[in-house]
Amino acid sequence: MSLSPTYDQYIHRLIQDYESENPQIKLHWVDLPQSASRQKFMASIAAGRPPDLVNTSTEFCNTLAQNGALTALSEKLSQEQIDQYFPNIWEATEFEGEVYAFPWYVTTQVVMYNKSVLQQAGLDPESPPQTLEELDRQARQVTQKTDAVGLMPAIRIWNDWSVAGSPFIDTDKLLPLFTAPESVAVLDRYRQLYSEGVMPPETLTEGYRGALDRYKAGSLAFLEAGPQFLLRIKADAPKIYQTTGISPMPRSKTDTVPAATMNFVVPRSSRHQEEVVKLGLFLTSPQAQLEFCKLVPILPSTIETAADSYFQEVGERDPLQAEAVRISLQQLPRARDFNVNLPRQKDLMRSLKDAVEKSIRGEQPTAEALEEASKDWDKTLAPFRGGK
Repeated sequence: MSLSPTYDQYIHRLIQDYESENPQIKLHWVDLPQSASRQKFMASIAAGRPPDLVNTSTEFCNTLAQNGALTALSEKLSQEQIDQYFPNIWEATEFEGEVYAFPWYVTTQVVMYNKSVLQQAGLDPESPPQTLEELDRQARQVTQKTDAVGLMPAIRIWNDWSVAGSPFIDTDKLLPLFTAPESVAVLDRYRQLYSEGVMPPETLTEGYRGALDRYKAGSLAFLEAGPQFLLRIKADAPKIYQTTGISPMPRSKTDTVPAATMNFVVPRSSRHQEEVVKLGLFLTSPQAQLEFCKLVPILPSTIETAADSYFQEVGERDPLQAEAVRISLQQLPRARDFNVNLPRQKDLMRSLKDAVEKSIRGEQPTAEALEEASKDWDKTLAPFRGGK
């Protein structure tokens, strides 16, 4: 998904190697932009002609698993094969006791910061923030003393709640939990930063793309993003790249960080189940993942790959990208993909997003907005509780 033409050589080499080892099999790779892949995949399933192996996000994988569209891979793999993956990453696509994806590449966010902007604000660029409190303080100082803004996070509030140790859903009983005082406090932090102008209004509408554009323009001090975004900064804004520093994500109460994983899934209606499972293992093997990590600053999902000396030695790599990957990799054992698998998930997330935006904009008290969303969730989930 969205790999061609940049990684054509890598993918075609993998295909050639696999076909050489399995001469009775011929592979056909179709690359689609992310915006079109979901619709095309669903249409292929409806038409009875699904692809045999699909690259997709954990979020979409969970939706497909919930709808019975995928093969449960935990039934197909040996324990030895399962154990090659980081357990915290492997478990991300678990649904009703089964796992539905081969985890492929992973990212954990790091904090990228503009050293020049921090200096203009009277801050020491060699002492980046280590906690949320320090991050907020420095972001406020930037906003007050420079023309830049401090923060523009891509808000996925369930990640924030999970990292803060405030569960937002009882997955066994399907009960929303995000009206707790701890959950309200997490959202109130964003509300306060927004009201002070530390977070610009576009935070709620432009997401990662808007934050990246602001950072490349030199008008954002702190950017929370995966190391792979450094490639865009270097290509589009080389002067900003030269003044960029890297630090870990601020330490949290739970000492966890969010992970984003891309996976391979097997449609349940594929007519080549045995062969495709073998292909999934091949594509996510330690050696194949190491080769891919050498092409782009990402992390592997396999323990053996992560232990390779490549990640500790800069060598001929770009020093800034190598440092970002090193920091991101240090976070991987405590990273979690906090996506959940819930009935009518789109409706639930739409209701929650509306509550979050009303709170942050100051249109409604946070506790009240979350209480309304909780009632929506309770009503939506009630028919699915059954005997839970």
